[in-house]
Formats: sequence, structure tokens, C-alpha cells
Amino acid sequence: MLAYALGLTLILAALWILAIAIGWELPYVLLAQGLEWLKANPWESIVIVAVLLLLGLLLFLRPRERSDRSFQTSSKGGDVRISQDALREIIARSATSLPGVLQVQSNLKEQGNGLIIRISCQFEQGERIPQTSEELQAKVKADVELYTGIMVTEVKVLVLRLEKAQVTRVR
Repeated sequence: MLAYALGLTLILAALWILAIAIGWELPYVLLAQGLEWLKANPWESIVIVAVLLLLGLLLFLRPRERSDRSFQTSSKGGDVRISQDALREIIARSATSLPGVLQVQSNLKEQGNGLIIRISCQFEQGERIPQTSEELQAKVKADVELYTGIMVTEVKVLVLRLEKAQVTRVR
């Protein structure tokens, strides 16, 4: 939310400078009057500076959300973290090991006591979508829980398209 406010402020500042640059006098007059007011009211100016400084420090020092998300599971020796990329690889291998599943992309969301997996995939033409989707959901859930120990609460499947399987010829 704060990033949007900062972005909007930068856009407005750019438009303000553009208006002054093309010769519109109103922004320049308002800016000059504002600077005169700041000069005539030092205590109010100090308060404004303090608020702006605090906001700047909060933006600078706030903890950033990590892009390399990981998911936690427990073992006898302690906690284990598994990266999002590793989970996606397990999901892709599990899904494409099923006949009729050609391509897979996954999205992961941690919710409460488990993991919600959203799979976007491509099936071979002629596959029975309900049956293949059920098999895909069961296999992905079982493999993720088996290999990672992370509880899977739901596997959602979106079939993007049906394609003919390309046969690779070896010469």
C-alpha cells in the first residue's frame, strides 16, 4: 500500500514539473507560495520534515518480503525448509509421470495447517479430463506429502489446453 502511495507521489511530482516546464504558471506560483509559507512558519516546517523523515526511514528500514519463499516441515532433528522451486519440481515430475499430462505449472499457497497447490496443465488430446484430473490430484498430493512431509490440503487443477503428443523420433 505504501509503495502505491509513493508511486502516486512520484507521478504527481513528475506531472507538476512537466506543467512548470511547459510554461504553466499556476504550479510555479503554488510552489513559490508553499516555500514562502515554510520559511515563515519554522515550527510547522520542522513537524513536516520530521513526518517525512520518519516515513522515509520506515520505507527504507521496513522488512522486505523475501522472494525465495520456502515451506517448513519438521523432522526428528529439527525443522526443515523446502524452497518453492524444489516443491514445484516435485509437482512437475509427479504430474508429468502420469500418461496424458504434457506440461505443468504450479502455484503454491500456505494456508493454516497445509498447502494449497494450484496446477495449470496441458493434457494430451483424447484424455478424459475428469479422470486424469483426479489421478493428477491424488498423485501430486501423495508425492508432495511423501517426499517433503508437508501436508497438502487441496490440489486444484486448471486444464489450459489439449494437444496432440509429439512423438520424438530417434535416428
